Amino acid sequence: MLLKRLALCAALSVVPRLALADTGKGELDWGRRVLVGHGQGAPDLNAPSIAVARLGAERAAKLDAFRNALETLKGAEVESGGSVGTLLQNDKTLRSRVEGKLKGVQAIKTHYFSDGGVSLDIEVPLDQLPADLAKNLKVPAGSAPLQGTSEAGAKGQASVALGGDVVTQTAQGQAAVLSGDKPQAREKAIEDALRHAVEMAVGTKVTSTTETQDFQTKMDQVMSHSTGFVKKYDIVNEGMDGDVVQVTVKAYISTVELDKDLEAMGLLMARKNMPRTMVLIAEQNVGMVAPAAAWMKSPKDMPTAISADLRIAENVMLDQLKNSGFRQLVDPEIAEEKAVSIGGISTDITAAQARKLGSLTHAEVIIIGRVIATSRGDAPEELGKGWRTCSAILTGRAVNTDNGDILSTSETSQNAMQLDDLNCGKEAIKKAAKAFTQDMVKKIGERWSKDVSGGNEVHVTVKKVTSFKQASEFRAALTQFIRGVKGVAQRSFSSGTQELDVTLTGSTDQFAEELESKKLGKFSVKVTGTTANTVDVELGQQ
Repeated sequence: MLLKRLALCAALSVVPRLALADTGKGELDWGRRVLVGHGQGAPDLNAPSIAVARLGAERAAKLDAFRNALETLKGAEVESGGSVGTLLQNDKTLRSRVEGKLKGVQAIKTHYFSDGGVSLDIEVPLDQLPADLAKNLKVPAGSAPLQGTSEAGAKGQASVALGGDVVTQTAQGQAAVLSGDKPQAREKAIEDALRHAVEMAVGTKVTSTTETQDFQTKMDQVMSHSTGFVKKYDIVNEGMDGDVVQVTVKAYISTVELDKDLEAMGLLMARKNMPRTMVLIAEQNVGMVAPAAAWMKSPKDMPTAISADLRIAENVMLDQLKNSGFRQLVDPEIAEEKAVSIGGISTDITAAQARKLGSLTHAEVIIIGRVIATSRGDAPEELGKGWRTCSAILTGRAVNTDNGDILSTSETSQNAMQLDDLNCGKEAIKKAAKAFTQDMVKKIGERWSKDVSGGNEVHVTVKKVTSFKQASEFRAALTQFIRGVKGVAQRSFSSGTQELDVTLTGSTDQFAEELESKKLGKFSVKVTGTTANTVDVELGQQ
């Protein structure tokens, strides 16, 4: 009798495992109806405190668990006979929603090791997967079909649709206190929470690079660019867990394209320190031999009557930019005067010219290009006798003035019809300028959004560096003590000069101010020059 009972217990203990697909790093547990991801994070042995080491290890472990859960899910079968991985590969929107769901869950079974290392699991209820995935996922025999849900209605996820294209998302962020600077840690925690809120609300594209040595993860850099934008946020709760600041925010997130949401664009530009923009567009109307502008040398054989009005495109673009939230615009008269003083600027601009023009006008961005209108002859008689048709092609680029880097490029072609060639050309130029500006606003907004969510790159030149060891120590200090610094890459070190590329969230001015005012371990820093994307400093000892 006892043997029968033991055999029965052994058989019952096997039943749940029959409904569990285990990959070692993640599992689909159909018995509990959850997707599980296991994650581990090693501590940074150079971290200034155990709190910092543990916080970094916990983030690495969460990311590891997320990746393992996603890979496990990809390996599951769908009803059509393929895999979830193939389904997600063919549907990028669904992939983003699934990734957002996985990144939105909280860690469970967290274990902290004495050296600062962390291991944890994440669990996602299978019934909370997006409905488009749930209805296709193959369910083992004997298990109930998945319910499936939308992100807005999922139990346990604080994402609520408000109508239109706005959702609210509650998320937590955290950051370690360094050198007793709680305000800095609080700001980093808020940024961390906002990033998580956007990721959970609209999904994220994640590219991760992992370098492993001796079976321990030494580096895990994650660059993410979200497609949603925070319109505003409220602090729900904040507190301390040892030396770690924890902040919970309620974020209002727009899911429309940024160029169609002025409120979101306004917040984005404020986080970019309200960049000042100027426009330089050369025009060639019908009958002109080459593009010309008041700020460039005109061809001698260009008819004077036609060259008198050379700001059709510029005026339209300035109005469009202003209506799109670009409030800091350089007056066209000042732009002309300063461009003439530099000389040699055509429909393109060199990095040196951009820097000089930026210093004269205080513009951070220059939109430069040309528009050419050409006649296409008489319109078909059924459209009206005596009417002329024409087209205009506008090409240009937006350039950072401090380093000549290209923010975005665009080209558009528009047609028009008028009773004479000259007015036809003007109408086509106006239409081309409007379409061009709309495209540029969208592309510039996407670039700036990527900068504030994933960090923009600031080039830092450090002088008076006495040794390579000191260069390495200063590079580490930037990450540990300066808020907004997400990564530092050393490009060169030679003759006492160190060249660094710093991935930074926040303004360059704020970064420069903190460099001078804070104690960076044993270093003192003197800022000798700044632009929107560069900082020059001299190094000293405390």
